Amino acid sequence: MAILASLLFWLAASQIGAFTLTFPSMKNSNTQCRLDLLAAVSSDIQHHNDEDASIAATTSPKPHKRRERYSGRYPKNFKHKYKEMQGDEETVAKVLSKGMTPAGQHVPIMVRECLHYMGLEDNQPKSDPMLVVDCTLGYGGHSSYILKQIMNSTDARLIAFDQDSVEIRKTEERLRKSVLGQTAITADSSEEDTNIFTAVNQNFAELGEYMTSTNQVGKVTSLLADLGLSSMQIDNNDRGFTYKRDGPLDMRMSADDTKETAYQLLQRLRVRQLKSMLKQNSDEEFAAEIAFGLIGDRGKIPTTTMELADRVRDIARPLIIKQHNWNSEQIGKNQAKKLKTQLDSTIARVMQAIRIEVNGEFRVLEKLLEDIPTKVLSPGGKVVILTFHSGEDRRVKKSFKSGFQSGIYSVWGKDVVRPTKEERRNNPRSSCCKLRWAILSDQNANVMAEQ
Repeated sequence: MAILASLLFWLAASQIGAFTLTFPSMKNSNTQCRLDLLAAVSSDIQHHNDEDASIAATTSPKPHKRRERYSGRYPKNFKHKYKEMQGDEETVAKVLSKGMTPAGQHVPIMVRECLHYMGLEDNQPKSDPMLVVDCTLGYGGHSSYILKQIMNSTDARLIAFDQDSVEIRKTEERLRKSVLGQTAITADSSEEDTNIFTAVNQNFAELGEYMTSTNQVGKVTSLLADLGLSSMQIDNNDRGFTYKRDGPLDMRMSADDTKETAYQLLQRLRVRQLKSMLKQNSDEEFAAEIAFGLIGDRGKIPTTTMELADRVRDIARPLIIKQHNWNSEQIGKNQAKKLKTQLDSTIARVMQAIRIEVNGEFRVLEKLLEDIPTKVLSPGGKVVILTFHSGEDRRVKKSFKSGFQSGIYSVWGKDVVRPTKEERRNNPRSSCCKLRWAILSDQNANVMAEQ
């Protein structure tokens, strides 16, 4: 097409030149005609060229983009696990069969037990009206089961909190579509669509203030708080929550860039402060040595998770060997295995202590425990809390026990509830989980007034 257009242009130009030579008296007018004709032909040529380009763009196949290669049979880096994140059924089934959690997903822990102690099982009498709070929405695992239990009730609602502004939008959309069969909430949505499920982008420390501002103080019939880390955060290297894959030393649970990162925290702390933090947040026995080894000489502070892990490993290794009276020059096979296990546990405790401080997790939990009986639960309301380490569990146990002794709670679970062997095998991340529960006294209003 382009060659034909060029030929037409050449013929037109030659004819115009001959016409001008034959009639010199009409030179000025013919010159203008020639310019107009040349412009018209040029425009036509450009039009045909554009058509050719358009046809080529629509007919030519797009260049194939090869997937990024990774070493080994299965991907280890979060960004390489695209099949899991896209929900490929075969890949997800393989991951689950190994007792692992697919990347970008979260397997809820002790679902049946949570529903039971929240009073939401099918065979349990339900409150009317029913207002349920999930303090940690995350991937929406527990919330999806809660919604299924309440969605057919005449007057039931779920309010779910999460401080991660990125994940909460994804989860809300997924739950509305998969569980409730709703599309996104718009101005035209019915009041029923809006009320049955509300996602609140706030930390659960603000639960009491939220209930006050919305005139719902003392109206919650069931509350769940899963204090564990979301699997999406653990698996994502960029969040800096795991030492098994390299990532920035971040550890912030929210997407607020103004908050202090783990690296910035280590830069600010003094040795005695870090030592105290390691003891209080994770019961670390080598707190003094690790604190001095990390920031004592004010040398290069680790900037990534694996740098931190390597540094802690170097500090703790001789201490553990000395503790067992092993010969450092002749470590046996069983000793090496035990040494690795202890080193991994030490690194995990150090990262746990730093993460707790970065996110103020104990302060947030204590605020929640304070607000539950005074601003949140209705008389006879049920609270269930899942904890994952001793620091959390001690605080929950102390709050429930003292509340029972003072008459705030009518009953509480003295014996901790743990996942079954089957669940621990299928979901290893549930192994350290403990469930504690309590029921608010019907006379709680009088008790709180007397205190």
